[in-house]
Amino acid sequence: MSMYRWGISIAAVAAIAAGAWWLRDQGVAPPSTDQGDSRVAVEAAPVETGSVADVRTFTGTLEAGDAFTVAPKIGAQIERIHVDIGDRVEQGQVVAELDDDEATQAVAEAEAELAVARAEVEQAQADARLARREFERTRSLAERDLASTSELDTTRARAEAQNAAVEVAKARVTQREAALARARVQLSYTRVRADWRGGDSERVVGERMVNAGDTVAANTPLVSVLGIAPITAAVFAPESDYARLSGGQTVAVTADALPGRTFQGRISRIAPRFESDSRQARFEVTLPNEDRALKPGMFVTVRVTVATADDATLVPAEAIVRRQEGPGVYRVVEGDPPTVQFVPVTVGIEGDDGVEILEPELSGRVVTLGQQMLEDDAPVIVSELPSP
Repeated sequence: MSMYRWGISIAAVAAIAAGAWWLRDQGVAPPSTDQGDSRVAVEAAPVETGSVADVRTFTGTLEAGDAFTVAPKIGAQIERIHVDIGDRVEQGQVVAELDDDEATQAVAEAEAELAVARAEVEQAQADARLARREFERTRSLAERDLASTSELDTTRARAEAQNAAVEVAKARVTQREAALARARVQLSYTRVRADWRGGDSERVVGERMVNAGDTVAANTPLVSVLGIAPITAAVFAPESDYARLSGGQTVAVTADALPGRTFQGRISRIAPRFESDSRQARFEVTLPNEDRALKPGMFVTVRVTVATADDATLVPAEAIVRRQEGPGVYRVVEGDPPTVQFVPVTVGIEGDDGVEILEPELSGRVVTLGQQMLEDDAPVIVSELPSP
């Protein structure tokens, strides 16, 4: 015998021996080596009744639920920075202080000018009262022909002028009050606050861009503030899953950075368009994140339950045979020896716990391994593995 044929013979014997050992490991006696034994060794599992869920899995990235940059409204030198990366910030908290010498001086000058304006009002009112008395006296003399008409007109004009001077002085007070208010606002701008509307009352510093001693212009970013409770997962879905998503659906989220933890959230937004390059649409999941364990930038896995069925007829996914005419299963026909029969089926939900069979009604056992060697009425040796 040639070396080539000798090698083939050795390989065949090894394959037969390996198959025999596999059957023994499964608790099944190997088939007889008699030429008349045509049984096929297969694995089978029982048809069960239970609940199944259609869970779609996506990947995404966490983003801050809300984010903004704190910047001063005026230019000045930074005297103090009160926060740094990772620090928690309350609404309205002062995060930085600017040099306020110039603003303080401006307030003092505005206060002084307001005091002068108020004194001018008092002086104008006193002059107006004096002019009014002089006019009344002149009018009384004119009624007795002791004062001329020209003198009466002069005192009347003087009284009216003094009344107008009072109004001008009062307007100047209003102007000085506005200037003082503006100066005080400018002074308040030297205390840079992290302020926002709505949402949580506490957030976290994501980045610090400046240091104490830096001189900055108005609107120069100082720190970024992130709202992470709640936090948002940005996820993309393909066209095949898009129609199964809806706002308000409950989802389960896991993060590689936090093994062993599962977070519950809800779909809050679904984009109305698909990206032209990826043919996927963005949807967003909102997570409460009360303990702030989830951080922006984390990679997450999102599982969305899009359908469920109770009291469903279930078979293992391995039992489904895909043929051109449609899916089916090999049902074990009990006997001595047992045989198999191919049954076309209508598949429903395909979940982690099995595949739902909508029709026909199934019972007994179905083949889960070895289908490629089978045909209808073929005798089999069945190994039914214990449930895990």
